[in-house]
Amino acid sequence: MLRKVIVTFTLLILITFFVFATSVLFDAGHAQSAGNADWNVNGAYSDFAQALRNFFGVDQTYHWLTPTLLEKYSVLIIPEPNDPFSPEEQQAILQFIHNGGGVFFIADHEGADRNHNGWDAVSIFDEFVGTLGFHFNHDTMSEYPIKYIKPSPITLGVKRIGEWGGCTLSLSKNVHPAVKLYTGQVYVAYGEYGKGRFVAIGDSSPFDDGTGTFGKELYDGWHTGDDSVIAVNSVYWLATGKATDTAIYVIPPKISKISIPSSKKVVVYFNKTIRAFIVPGVNVAIPGMKIERTSVNGNILTIILLQPLKKGKYTLITRDILDLYGNSSPMNSIHFEYRGK
Repeated sequence: MLRKVIVTFTLLILITFFVFATSVLFDAGHAQSAGNADWNVNGAYSDFAQALRNFFGVDQTYHWLTPTLLEKYSVLIIPEPNDPFSPEEQQAILQFIHNGGGVFFIADHEGADRNHNGWDAVSIFDEFVGTLGFHFNHDTMSEYPIKYIKPSPITLGVKRIGEWGGCTLSLSKNVHPAVKLYTGQVYVAYGEYGKGRFVAIGDSSPFDDGTGTFGKELYDGWHTGDDSVIAVNSVYWLATGKATDTAIYVIPPKISKISIPSSKKVVVYFNKTIRAFIVPGVNVAIPGMKIERTSVNGNILTIILLQPLKKGKYTLITRDILDLYGNSSPMNSIHFEYRGK
């Protein structure tokens, strides 16, 4: 027993050390909230940041990027900048990667100049990412679902993602494609430079969770396809150099099947463990039926009804069912039939 306690305590120390020693920095100091954008950890990238907190410490900066600042972090995420980087910042970013850091470059389509200063993310990045062996193309592409996913350290568990007005990439032989469009053009790429790593994607929309400053027109790409999975996979690889499938941490729970053991009991099976806090009429409902109580055991939700089901068809409605990692399921309607016993 004592040995188990010691082992568990040691693992907790290692996990805690890893989280605090491995931190991620979001750049918010280059007009990431200009115009209709809101690419920061308190806005449309809040779900992205929250998902990363399952593994890492997460910070955000509005300051210039300097070697002194970057040396505190393992990964730098740069979401669609609209103000250019100074020559000193460009050098700091490249040196950060060369010294062992990881950078996630997130661009957008040609002409996405949200603050009308003559710069879009494509032009801003292309001032210096050529040193890494790639550049963003001046084009505009949209496609969903994108299914040409190549085996790579960042695409485990990824089956389809989207691009909603983004650009493509051109690569040298030292940079690898991870996702291609139906045209064969590269959409997501990754590579190594010095001791570090980088990932590049041609669109900011896949990581938009639809929330942000009131009045901005935002769309939920985060919960579409496997957009969230490739995002967290990428950061995990950038930080550790290891490939992993992070789907369990970012994909909301889904109903896998329903059974009806009796006229007053409906059992709902989810694809992952869910939290026990379920409120009848809020998180779960069967229109026309009153729920007496619910209980949760792992991935199983049991619903006890006040009155028995009659033969016929019913609809089960669920929403905001949480998993252990805080992912909330969207509203879902599933039809089932009770045939009697």
